[in-house]
Parts: sequence; C-alpha cells; structure tokens
Amino acid sequence: MKTFNIRFRSDEKLRDYIYEHQIIDSSDILIQVFSSQKKPDEIQKITTLLNELLPSACLVGTTTDGEVIEGRILTGNIVISISIFEHSSLKSTFLKPKEDSFVIGVDLAKEIVQEDTKALILFVSAEDIDASKILDGLKSVKQDIVISGGLCGDGGKFDGGCVFNCSQISHNGIVAVSLNGENLKASNRYTSEWEPVGRSFKITKSKNNRVFTVDKMTVYDLYEKYLGSEIATKLPLSGLQFPFVFKDLDSGTFIARSVRSNPGDGSLTFATKMNENQSVHIAFGNAEKMLQNTQNLIKDIAKNEPAETVYIYASGGRRRFLQSIAHAEIEPYKMLGTNAGYYGYGEFFANEKKSLFLNQSMTTLVLSESSKIIPKEIYFKTHYKKLDMNLEITKALTNIAKVSSQELQDLNQKLELRVKEEVQKSREKDSILIHNSKLAQMGEMMNMITHQWRQPLSAISAASTGLQVKIELDKYDEKLFLNSLEKIEEYVYHLSNTIDDFAGFFKPSKKKEDTTLEKLVDKALFILSSSFAKNSIEVTTHHNSKITLHTYTNEVIQVLINLLKNAENILIKRQIKEPKIEINCFEKEQKKYIEIIDNAGGIDVEIIDKIFESYFTTKDRDDSTGLGLYMSKFIIEDSCKGKLRVENVNQGAKFTIMLD
Repeated sequence: MKTFNIRFRSDEKLRDYIYEHQIIDSSDILIQVFSSQKKPDEIQKITTLLNELLPSACLVGTTTDGEVIEGRILTGNIVISISIFEHSSLKSTFLKPKEDSFVIGVDLAKEIVQEDTKALILFVSAEDIDASKILDGLKSVKQDIVISGGLCGDGGKFDGGCVFNCSQISHNGIVAVSLNGENLKASNRYTSEWEPVGRSFKITKSKNNRVFTVDKMTVYDLYEKYLGSEIATKLPLSGLQFPFVFKDLDSGTFIARSVRSNPGDGSLTFATKMNENQSVHIAFGNAEKMLQNTQNLIKDIAKNEPAETVYIYASGGRRRFLQSIAHAEIEPYKMLGTNAGYYGYGEFFANEKKSLFLNQSMTTLVLSESSKIIPKEIYFKTHYKKLDMNLEITKALTNIAKVSSQELQDLNQKLELRVKEEVQKSREKDSILIHNSKLAQMGEMMNMITHQWRQPLSAISAASTGLQVKIELDKYDEKLFLNSLEKIEEYVYHLSNTIDDFAGFFKPSKKKEDTTLEKLVDKALFILSSSFAKNSIEVTTHHNSKITLHTYTNEVIQVLINLLKNAENILIKRQIKEPKIEINCFEKEQKKYIEIIDNAGGIDVEIIDKIFESYFTTKDRDDSTGLGLYMSKFIIEDSCKGKLRVENVNQGAKFTIMLD
C-alpha cells in the first residue's frame, strides 16, 4: 500500500505530480479530497480532472474547516490523498438522507459492506441526521467493522458545506467507501479532553437534534447568561470553543456535543439527538492534556500498528480552540509515515469495542496491508507555545465563573434557610416523639401505680374494717382509734406522694433544675420498685457523687426508667436465674456518670451499633415502637448535651449516661 498526499495548486501541477510518481489508474485506488472550496462548480472542476486522470479510482470528498497534510495544518486549501492498495478492494456509494437515520446506516451497510470489509470511511453533509443512529445501523449489519470519517466543514461559516464523489455534489448527502480484503489491517483511535466548567444543566425540551430549553431557559439564553452576549451572538461558531459535554457511562469520560446551527428562535441544533432529561455541562478544553494524549496515541500506534497510512479526521472546534499550538498536535504524525485528513464538525468512531459519534475530538484511522511493524524513532518537542486565550474567551470564562459563583452563593443561602426549616421540623418531630414515647409508657406506669397503691390501700382497708368491727362490738378505745387513724393518714400521704411522683414524670421539663445523680436514680427506682420486686430482680446502687448538677430532671428520669425497664425485660425474656441490675453514680474529670449494668448476657454484636436508630427494635412490633433507645439518646445528647453509650461487659450490657 502506498499513499501520495498532494496540496492542489493547479490542474497542471496535479497532472505533473501523477505522471511523475507513476500513479497508474486502477479500481483499487482510493482518492480522498479535502476541500476548503465550497462552490460546486470549483469542486466539479477538480473531480472532473481526477476522473479524467484516474477514471477507475474510487473518489470521496468533503468540504472542510481546515486541512491536514504530512504533519501540517492548512486553511483555505485543497488536499488530495491518493492511496493505492495492492491486496484490497474498494466499494463506494452515495446516499440521500432518510427520515430514519438508523435505516440510513443499514442501507449503507447493505450497499458496500462485504464479508471481508475491514474499514469504512464516510463523509456526511446533512442537517437533520442523527449521526449516532447511522453508526448503530451500520453496526447492526457488521459488528467488527472499523468506521471513521465525519461531518463536513465549511470554513466556520455554518452556511452549508457539502460532500461529493466523482459524479455528485450535495449539501444534503452521504458518501461512503468500504475497504475490503483479508490482508488489510485497520484500526482507529480517538482523543477528546473537554472538561466541564461550572454546574450541570438538564435538557428540559428537545426534539431529535434540536434543543429548545435547558433548565427551562432557551439554549441561546443559557449561553448568553453563562458565557456572555459576545459568545451568544456568534453562535454556532463560538459554540465550537464551548461545547456541551455529557458523561459516557461506559468509559467514564466526557463526550462533547457542539452546536451545528442556530435557527434564531432560541433553540440550537446539534449533530446528533439530544435527549430530554440528559445532564450536560458547558465545557472548555484542556490544551495540555490534548497534546499529552496525542503523544500517547502516537506512541501506541508506533509500538503496536504496522502503519503505512494514517488518516486524521478531527474537529474544527478543536483546531480553533488550540489556535497557534494546534500544529503541535498534528506535526508528530509525520514520524509515523504518510498522513492526511481534515477538520470538520463531527467525527465518526466505531470498532468492535465502541461506537461513538464525537464532537471536538481527533480521530485517526491507521491502514496497512502489511503485518510487519517497522520500528520508528518517536520524539516530541518538550516546549511549545502556551495557549494564548483571546479577550473574548477570557471574558467568557470570567463570566461563567462570576455567574456560577453567584448561583453557588444563592444556593448556599437557600440551603441555609432550608436547613433551618428542616432542623425546626426535626425538633418539632422529635418533641412529638418524646411525648409519644412517654404516652407509650403510660400503660406500664399505670400498672406500676397499681402495684404501688395495692399495699397501702390494703392497709387502709384493714384499719378501717378493724375500727368498724370495734364500733359494732361497742368496744371503743380512744388510743386504738387515734393510732389507726394516724396510720390511715400516713397511708394516704404515701398515696398522694406516689401520684405526685408519677404525675411529675409526665410533665415535660420547661427549665433546668438543680438535682443530684442520687435523687434522679432514686426517683426512677421508686417508680419501678414494685415491678422489680414482683420479678425478683436484685438492684444494687453505688453513689459516689454528691455534686449538684443543673439539668432537665424529668427527661433524665424518663431515660433512666427506659434503660432500667429494658434491662428488666431482657432479664425476664432470657429467664436469668439470679437477675441483677447494678447502678453506679460517680464523677470523673468534672463530668457526672450513671452506669446501668445487667447480667442478661449482653447485646448481639451484629445489632449493638443499631440499637439507637429510630424504629429499630428486637421486640415484637406489637410490643414496641422502637423509639425508646432512640429517644433516650436524643434526650441525653440533644436536650441535655450529654452522651449515651452502650457496651458489653462481663455477663451483660452496660449503658453509660454522661452529663455535664
């Protein structure tokens, strides 16, 4: 395989070149024409001349936004690349677009793809095609085909480029050629490196290639708001330097989408379908990364590919973004061998592993009819001119930073307000939960009151019955009567105190009170004493703290009751033979501690980290709300600003309350 790349200057020079290099007409010759010239009559002159000189050759061509030849970038020129194959065949076609782009791809494949097709090159000039769907249609016919090429360019005018072959020129058509042969080696690669700037947006209204609104504002307004009016008024050209990007889920990289046309109604048209609800960012290129990745790509080709010819199909937006340093990306390709290509407005990239329609990228098609990899000396310049951003780009980047910063500030203010509202709601909810938690314990409390009252009521009943019998027997004894009445008064006083203690428990503490750890524990034990006695639970207390603390008394007592009641329940459930609860009160480093320790065997290690979560319970749902320990932790840590912890020790579990 041999390739000759020519910069067209005149008919005579082209004739001379073909004769001097002894290029003999054959059906196995591929001619690619990359033309900055858009006028059909001028293009026709060149294709007619080439058809005259090489009538059997397969010719495909496209207008450009820049041309590539032997490591150089040209603009305003015509580059002709002539590849002569020795063991491969070619088959080409010209199609008009159809409404269904997938069908276009299928029709292309049916016309020119063969069993031994290794690669396909296509150039497209059409407003309403979905380039991604064309690739899908092609791949549905032959999965392992290498597909390269791209959309036409028009020198950045966006007023209509064209594609052509030896007989037709069209502003709305597709030319394609298949490269076939068992000996043909074909591979392709791409590099992009466009990175998001600012926040993400969501496409809120689109139809096929046309996007109407993003975040419910027109796409034009979006560009104007974030990049400024200078960029917006120059759309679609300015959009080449600030494309949209979205994340490719397969590779994790960002794929660019540049504007193709501006209908003038606020919407913008792209080269492929843009889906509603898709998240996109405005992007800006990483020039240093672009050059570095190109170097890596060239090294990879030199090491792994028998490269006889390299075709480059790249984005005009990429060239315009890199400006004067774009040559640093193209120049190293001459170390691989002969190369040519063009800049357009979109790039096709597909192989056995991937199928992508790209914007703002550089793609390469590497061809060879030999399997021998010839070692090449690859080196790169260590210094190149830094990207010189013009005033317009600087203003655009400054504007997007300014607007994004303001949006972030507004968002933070809204979030702060939202957080305050949610905190207030949470506090109100937790207050209700605390109240509900108390109500859930009322049934148990009423049962405890019954136990507390049973003995004094029995004593009152016995005393009053005894007095009544004495009266009936007419055995009045003043001393006996006074003594009995005194006991009845003591019993009534005890009942009254019991009511006061239980009533106080259900009253929320409106303010902090002075108390001691001993008083808190004693009040909790008083309420639970009859239940502990009934279930033969031995309770021991150790008080090593007399210092007064200032806290919400009833809330802490509620927590103590809940922890002690939980200990009682687990001792009963596990049928511990000698059930015990130990309560320790002490001070350490100016903190006050209450420990509640049982001998019920401890808490399962798989759930010990979950027991303070809301609605978590190991009891039957009918017997528990799962709020007890959650609310206990909330009361101690949120209301009382203390700590509540649990751990397994020796024969059971230890809950520790720490208070300031």
